[in-house]
Amino acid sequence: MHGDFDSPIIQNFKDLYDDGYRCILYEVDEVDNLFTVHLKNFQSEGTKVFKCSADDGVILQSYIDRLS
Repeated sequence: MHGDFDSPIIQNFKDLYDDGYRCILYEVDEVDNLFTVHLKNFQSEGTKVFKCSADDGVILQSYIDRLS
């Protein structure tokens, strides 16, 4: 699974993380079957919503959980 952390979806998340955004909530939207991550930059008070497939979401959730 660590090899999956090199995926483009993880790199996109890392870019946002490097810009100061932190995950405040993640969920799977049952309607569109997308994994949604809500991010907030606590310095600039900016927010972003990051969406990906449910399959990529499993990888991303594992990565986020390891950051905590």
